[in-house]
Amino acid sequence: MTPVTSRLSGLILAITLTLLPATSFAAERDSLKLLAIGNSFSNDATRLLPQVAKAGGKDLLLGRASIGGCSLERHARHLAEARAGDEKGRAYNGFDDPKTGNKRSVTLIEALQSAEWDIVTLQQVSHQSFKRESFQPHLDQLIAAVREYAPTAEIVIHQTWAYREDHPFFKRNDGFTPLKMYEDLTANYRHFATEKGFRILPVGDALHLARQTPRWTYTPDPDFDFENPPAGQLPDQRTSLQVGWKLGKNKAGEPKLGLDAIHCNTAGQYLGANVWYAALFETDTLPDGYTPPGMKPEDAADLRTHALAAVVAQREREAAPVAN
Repeated sequence: MTPVTSRLSGLILAITLTLLPATSFAAERDSLKLLAIGNSFSNDATRLLPQVAKAGGKDLLLGRASIGGCSLERHARHLAEARAGDEKGRAYNGFDDPKTGNKRSVTLIEALQSAEWDIVTLQQVSHQSFKRESFQPHLDQLIAAVREYAPTAEIVIHQTWAYREDHPFFKRNDGFTPLKMYEDLTANYRHFATEKGFRILPVGDALHLARQTPRWTYTPDPDFDFENPPAGQLPDQRTSLQVGWKLGKNKAGEPKLGLDAIHCNTAGQYLGANVWYAALFETDTLPDGYTPPGMKPEDAADLRTHALAAVVAQREREAAPVAN
């Protein structure tokens, strides 16, 4: 698919969805016990999920077994350490214990056994998500652990997203673009989800759809001097779904302009939360009673449209007959 075709298909899907009457999903859930196994990307996607769930009148228990930058291989390694009784396996710090309400360090086994989870999600680390060889055998090892220690839980794949256009990955002139990253990681997540019979949380699709529209197409601020940035100032990034340029300090404590073209900002987090809400509570109705602070209601409504469009499209793919 060319960038133009991708842009048009995204626009058509989003516009079509806005013209359709709202319907209720037949098996809508009222409550959910959810454990996300991942890293900062699963944290991003679920950051605002409790607020969205509350606005929708849903009962949510959310657990996060996450480590920053953690790959499937590292999760599997910590799992093996936990099984061997090695304290290195107690790598999940700050885990919210659903039984006590306290934060503690746990093994992946303990996280899986801490509640009767309805859903457990799995994902690959973003910088390996487009490399199919990085998934196995670690994905199978984690799947086996979920089935052993949380046998009643449904395993769902969390599709991550492509980096912003100004990430250094895309400046190497090797043909690797945001679209290429999106297409490759999407192919991998869909491959393994189909192979295993798992559903997908299409967060990457939702970001891709939104980024094809003018409102969420990031372009560098033409009036900002990136070579000699004004002290204490940031460029205009109102169309971004990712953090982007931010103010920090160097080792000497001096102000420094830094770039995070990877993680979601509030808009991206809100978009991801609505994807998780629609997919996991199995609904076609997204609550409009919560808008993140600083976000315009019309922008929140637009993001909900992209979230639901991605979920509806994914449901259609999962319902389609598998070709022999």
